[in-house]
Amino acid sequence: MSRRNSIVATAALVCIAAVACAKAPQEDISAAQADLDKAREAQAETWAPNEYQAADSAWKAANDEIQAQNAKWMKNYDKAKELLTKTKEEAAKAAQAAVANKEQARTDSEAAVAAADTSLKAAEAGLKVAPVTKDSRADLALFKSDVENLRGTLEQARQAFASEDYKKALESANSVKDKATSIADQLEQARQKRAGQARK
Repeated sequence: MSRRNSIVATAALVCIAAVACAKAPQEDISAAQADLDKAREAQAETWAPNEYQAADSAWKAANDEIQAQNAKWMKNYDKAKELLTKTKEEAAKAAQAAVANKEQARTDSEAAVAAADTSLKAAEAGLKVAPVTKDSRADLALFKSDVENLRGTLEQARQAFASEDYKKALESANSVKDKATSIADQLEQARQKRAGQARK
């Protein structure tokens, strides 16, 4: 074998050995894991589930690729690095979206609790002035019971808001608002009907 061929063969063997001894991109793995942790800390699983799912899927795919390359003699972690980069990008999006979505939910639920309280007070005010007659007594008793239950539900909404369970707070507050508004409307209709009958 000529000296030139010997050098080429040696260089080729060195390259093959380098590829075969390639190591998993630990720095990239650690960075991706850190960004995923940040997304979890921002509660992205709750407040940005789609974005978090994209990050988690890329993370799992990257780990699968790393495991596949680890099992090979000729290793190539380029695809794994790409997937880890995607994991970081998606995790950053998830964390950012989670913060924004949670703040919006806080604002919406706070407004809903206030609106529910206003509606409930209107229903209570309507009950106080509603004339009690033989025909209306049973209905008014039922309305009073409903209003008491709604007051309890509204308190639960406030507690959920305080514990940052904004989805539950919003759902409970909207339910109170709808039912209280219905009661107030029915009381007002009854009042107007009675007033019309009195004028005849």
